[in-house]
Amino acid sequence: MAYKTRKLAVMISLLCLIQTTYAAETTTSGLSKEELVTAKLAGKATGKVIYLGATVITGNESKSDMAIVVNGERIEAIIPAAQVNSASLTETEIVDVHHLFVLPGLIDSHVHYGTHPNLSFAQAQLKRDVYAGITGVRDMAGDARFLGDMSRASLINEIPAPDIYYASLVAGPSFFNDPRTVTSALGMPPGTAPWMYAVTDKTNMAMTLSQARGTGATGLKIYANLPGPLVQRLVKEANHQHFPVWTHLQVYPATPYDSLGATSVSHVCMIARYAAQPGKAKYGHQNEPSYDDMSANNAEIKKYISALKKSGTIMDATLSVYELPSQAKVTADGKTKHLHCSIELAGEITHAMLVAGIPIVAGTDSNASADDAFPALNRELEYLVKYAGLSAREAILSATENAAKALGKEKEIGSIETGKFANLVFTKEDPTQDIAHLRSIEFTVKRGIRFDRKDYQHQPIPEQDD
Repeated sequence: MAYKTRKLAVMISLLCLIQTTYAAETTTSGLSKEELVTAKLAGKATGKVIYLGATVITGNESKSDMAIVVNGERIEAIIPAAQVNSASLTETEIVDVHHLFVLPGLIDSHVHYGTHPNLSFAQAQLKRDVYAGITGVRDMAGDARFLGDMSRASLINEIPAPDIYYASLVAGPSFFNDPRTVTSALGMPPGTAPWMYAVTDKTNMAMTLSQARGTGATGLKIYANLPGPLVQRLVKEANHQHFPVWTHLQVYPATPYDSLGATSVSHVCMIARYAAQPGKAKYGHQNEPSYDDMSANNAEIKKYISALKKSGTIMDATLSVYELPSQAKVTADGKTKHLHCSIELAGEITHAMLVAGIPIVAGTDSNASADDAFPALNRELEYLVKYAGLSAREAILSATENAAKALGKEKEIGSIETGKFANLVFTKEDPTQDIAHLRSIEFTVKRGIRFDRKDYQHQPIPEQDD
């Protein structure tokens, strides 16, 4: 104990010496030398860089021949390239991007990298993500101990990775027989970990939210096997604490209407299943009904879309999960019934939500193949255009501005604005003309740190147990 005390005293003395020596001195980045030392220890970008001449894609417009001035982690200015003068170039790196397009860093709003913690798998996925333009991921349920460590490693640039925003999960006690809840809280009895927590009508909701926040989570995930009044209480408490709350579109046995008011809901075809099978009382994919006669014009679906619009809740459609082999059965009258919500139906419902004015976010809830050099988000965005009728620009918004709002981080990320983090994607071709042009990526900037696509040498992603 004496050794630790002496060591702490020495560290405090050194920091005090730095403060005394450099208090009045600043660097060209605007940081004091003390702040510069701290920033470097934290792996932060510290210099000034001007990305000169790109076409900037923001919201509903594109502006050509612009300059983005990045100072450390943040955007300092966005100005016409012609306004950059020699005075602003002192000790500044100039990157010529006249031939490139730049858009905000992308966000995958639905990943699972910590369900069965595996370091090599997670790091390979995260590396593939950031070199493809993804600067943030929303992990929707996993081991917060592992995800917190990965988040730290990303933030201090120990590993190439997007920023990781993860959920703290709550569900009914009966859900904690699911093997995924066991692997996400190894060493603790199922349902007792603050990030994998069983709730009942006797649970102190304020304390549940407080302990969820204490895990380092960005939001609360309401998963399964909870009655409607309990879902409503959780949503209300999360909103009261200004903590993002994310739910399945239907939590079971609660109805889809009980989740309204959440920040976002996931899995668009859950409303089709509710319309076809309203009495379903427990989470699970067994015994699916036929969707052959289902469409977005179904009365129940239209009713729900209207209610969703009024609530302000965001839709995490996850079209990729509906790209599955067709399941079918032959009925007694000899007709074939398809028993899986198709990606075409999922896209049709998503399109109806888009037309109604509901914000859509791009979440994959799936991984690209191990040999694919691009992550699943590229495919999800292409599906949103192909099956849900989003324009390429609307698809970009689903992975930038809308995704940032779902995280409650829209003041920091999601658009190219002065003061926000320098999270940028530079492409050779215009992605507003064809969303597939995101695959022409030249480099990513995350919090001011550049990741050149040419430096990424793809290796097959290690296998991961579900």
